[in-house]
Amino acid sequence: MEEKKENTVFQAFEHASYNIRNEGREGKILPEKIFDALKMYAGEKDLPWYTLTANGVRFNQYVGAIQIGKYCIEVLPKIDRYKKDEQSAQKVLIDMLRQSGYISVKTPTESDLRLKQNFILETYVEMFLNETRQILHRGLVKYYHREEGNNNSLKGSLVFNQQIRKNNIHAERFYVRFSIYDREHPLNRILYKTLLMIGNLSISQEIMANAKAQLCLFPDLKDITISSDFFNRIRYNRKTEAYKKAIDIARLLLLNYHPDLSYGRNNVLALMFDMNDVWESWFTQRIKIAVRKLDIDVQVRAQAKKIFWYGDTGERVRQKPDIIIETDDKPQYILDTKWKIISNRPSEDDIRQMFAYNRLFCARQAFLVYPGESRIISGEFYEKDENGACGLSFIPFIHNGRLTSQGVNEFAESLISIIEFTA
Repeated sequence: MEEKKENTVFQAFEHASYNIRNEGREGKILPEKIFDALKMYAGEKDLPWYTLTANGVRFNQYVGAIQIGKYCIEVLPKIDRYKKDEQSAQKVLIDMLRQSGYISVKTPTESDLRLKQNFILETYVEMFLNETRQILHRGLVKYYHREEGNNNSLKGSLVFNQQIRKNNIHAERFYVRFSIYDREHPLNRILYKTLLMIGNLSISQEIMANAKAQLCLFPDLKDITISSDFFNRIRYNRKTEAYKKAIDIARLLLLNYHPDLSYGRNNVLALMFDMNDVWESWFTQRIKIAVRKLDIDVQVRAQAKKIFWYGDTGERVRQKPDIIIETDDKPQYILDTKWKIISNRPSEDDIRQMFAYNRLFCARQAFLVYPGESRIISGEFYEKDENGACGLSFIPFIHNGRLTSQGVNEFAESLISIIEFTA
């Protein structure tokens, strides 16, 4: 009898609980081996992506993919509070990430009805391989750098103090410092390190073969120690500008990769995104496009900062609303996105936040922007003329299981029509 192949990919939903003893709330049992892998990785760490329970796990507001050893957990957004459809949720998430700029490859076409599991992780790997292929086609950058060491021949300049200290009894050797022109450029070493790391992932054979083929085209380069500060110090010039996209993806992969140094069997790569940030980025991009299509002199600014509090010793606290819609540099609307499912009553903290935005930016009205069925709930602060008003806007973004911008377009039209009417 043919042995059944083990399924190493588990699809889950944000804010959902799964356990190994009986059916969880989502109607799926968490495989015990995957639970063990999640438990082993968490250890004593306080992870933001999930919380361990007695016999299972509860995922938080993060979506994406966690690769632990040979197992991958793909966490999807709850695009419908009642219907749980992994395929639709995966397609919507991929489209949201693409339209928000998180990924730059094409999503499957209309005829490709089924997305493969582990799609998010493999998408980022493919993005990286596409960029490195273009770099290899143009040729790896070379540069001059200084080296020093013991040589059997004299080249460059002799380092006298090191020559006396190291070669006092080795007259046939020379401790020299010299310039060399080769491909040991830090950017090449980053790409090389990322290709080696990809070889430790559990991904499709096709992508793995692509990575190995590219690795064969690289010279043997020295290892490089990376950190967030290291990537922040990278500066590009005319010769290295083509590396930027590949290095950005390499940064994401390398900084989120945690090798298992003790056993080497449970290396971890976590590509997880806060769904609040994804919703904010997607809505911001779509409303900019919607306003631009209306062909009216209205500006959409994202993440505008204004000082909210001064300390007498120089400290400052700034407020930063998600979106400001303004005319002639005068704020008209403050929009703040919230990835929450609510009925009619927002949280007091959210309302206080919008009150502060209205007073600080002198806007006529603020809106809390939630996902949901198309509707607007109007509301007022006390002394409306002085403090403005605050409403709740529910934006539909799903139609027949697919991502749509129609709800954002209609919301933008309603705001612009009010601005034109009161101008």
